[in-house]
Amino acid sequence: MQISWKKFGCVLLLALAGSVAAQVKEIKDKPGGRDHEVVGRYAGSVLIDYGRQEYEEIEAPLGPARLASSGFVVDKTLKMGGKLFHYLYRAPPQRSSLEIYRNYEQALKAKGFNILYGCDEPQRCDKEGLQRYASRWTNAGSTFVSGYKPLSYMDNNGNYPPRYLVASREAPEGNLYVTLTTRDDPYGGLGGRYYLQVLEAQKMRLDAVQILDAKALGGELEKAGKVALYGIEFDTDSATIRADSLPQLEQMVGVLKAKGQLKVFIVGHTDNAGTYEHNRVLSQRRAQAVVDALGGQGIDKGRLQAVGVANVAPVASNGNDAGRARNRRVEMVVQ
Repeated sequence: MQISWKKFGCVLLLALAGSVAAQVKEIKDKPGGRDHEVVGRYAGSVLIDYGRQEYEEIEAPLGPARLASSGFVVDKTLKMGGKLFHYLYRAPPQRSSLEIYRNYEQALKAKGFNILYGCDEPQRCDKEGLQRYASRWTNAGSTFVSGYKPLSYMDNNGNYPPRYLVASREAPEGNLYVTLTTRDDPYGGLGGRYYLQVLEAQKMRLDAVQILDAKALGGELEKAGKVALYGIEFDTDSATIRADSLPQLEQMVGVLKAKGQLKVFIVGHTDNAGTYEHNRVLSQRRAQAVVDALGGQGIDKGRLQAVGVANVAPVASNGNDAGRARNRRVEMVVQ
């Protein structure tokens, strides 16, 4: 039998196109994610991952990187601190990184932003080493995006260096800063990725964490039968307990050791970001993580029970950041 290579090639292309379309169709927003209220997504994009830090400090390059003995160095940078948001998007199929870049550039200007620095020509960006420097300076921040570094997917592979820009907008309530890194899809058809960071400038609160000591915990449990703990913090959309939660955990261990017969529910609460089912599972995992941490400090797990109630018992409005922060909590409840 003689094969028609032309016909075979057409069939193969159609099969590949169908495969790409199927993959694109299957990609959905990560549960619980939402765009930034000022700087949104390019129309048709999918939010692959996201994260937020209530306070973080980053340094953005504002010029070409040069090779030094210590690696790539940028002489002019912008240092900023405040509430930091991370967004990793996949662009719609057949949309170039240049189109994404130009749309953001235009949209930011329309919203009153000034472009502080931009590199829209991949060959120049590659020559100036910005993609390497950008990957370095965002490493610390991007680890807050569900535990992995999204720019590792966007780093230079020799053929598809990224485009990059930094923008700022002054406002009485605090300046806004935006960094954007876009890169074409090296495989074709799926749509490239772009990484967006938005920083809302503000001073770090040094009195924000209220640690309740063992005596205060015991008093609240006797008086109200429960106590809300805001000193237990987790990574964004994760059940990983942050290291700065250790002081509050130690006080919880203290009251449980002092009251040897006390049995409690460890109850996880979330805000209303995302679906109820997603938040229910997340709050249960977080409560269990606290139970495991207490058990690791010698508390009998038979005295503890993890319960996740998602966002069904808010103590404040979920319509603003302050309210959502109050709703994200762990509670000890007497059984």
